[in-house]
Amino acid sequence: MFAVEFVLGNLFIIYTVILHILSPGTFLDILTSFSNIWAVSGICLIVFSVYRIKHGYSFWSRIQKKWKRVIVGFAGVCGLIAAINLFFILTPKILHQEKIDSQSQIESEMVSEKNPDEAFFSGRTFVFLLGGGIDKNGKLPNPVLWRIQKAADYMKQNPEAVCVVTGGTLKWLPYPEAPELKRQLVRRGISEDRILVEDQAQDTIENLQLGVKLFSETYGLEIKDILESPVILVSSRYHLRRAQRLARRIGFEKVTGLGARTPVFHIPMSYLREICAYVKLNARILLTGKPVRLE
Repeated sequence: MFAVEFVLGNLFIIYTVILHILSPGTFLDILTSFSNIWAVSGICLIVFSVYRIKHGYSFWSRIQKKWKRVIVGFAGVCGLIAAINLFFILTPKILHQEKIDSQSQIESEMVSEKNPDEAFFSGRTFVFLLGGGIDKNGKLPNPVLWRIQKAADYMKQNPEAVCVVTGGTLKWLPYPEAPELKRQLVRRGISEDRILVEDQAQDTIENLQLGVKLFSETYGLEIKDILESPVILVSSRYHLRRAQRLARRIGFEKVTGLGARTPVFHIPMSYLREICAYVKLNARILLTGKPVRLE
């Protein structure tokens, strides 16, 4: 058991270090990163293993039975909640490309029969490219680049679509994310006039709220018109379900998603963080009723 605890502890710490190397941040960004939960867990495992060697028995064996039952019960409840939330995270509403392409073609034909004032809005699809992090050097990590590629592929196949790239300057980091998202989309062949830049959002809720307002202000549309239009959320697949839940809370009626893959090495950290975020969102909705529908 000592060997298992010690080896796992060191692996968790090494995992944390590699995550920071892959996406370097400032000192304070690294210090406050969620990924440090792996390092903390690793240190605890190493401490437990050293305790076992020093005393000849495990720390767990010294805990009173009543507290063991409490700990086991609490862990069981947490595990059940995590499993339920993971099920939802793994089952987002995914875009069926062929179906949407056919729908877009029909809508485009309908547009040509309408008057010019209605031509922009009718048949238009609104794409939200959600930010996923930028490092201290202004570079986007691979998971975000794969989101960008997903959005670019869709927009090439659906020329009626317009996109808002959304992501502000995160705490402890010097660069806003959205301008770099746009630059990468343009590099992939998407015209600048189809891309709006929202560089103030700090989280997924603001991604959606500020993105809708930017579409509304730029194209002179009512917010309700955008909420009733086809909307595509582009993000990493693990993030889509939460983004869609937020979108429906805000008032989107026809929202679906394009999910980019996640590097194998990032999967444990990404899904653990997403489970925590999804539980937090559900607790927020239950306790406060927020977020509410946009007007």
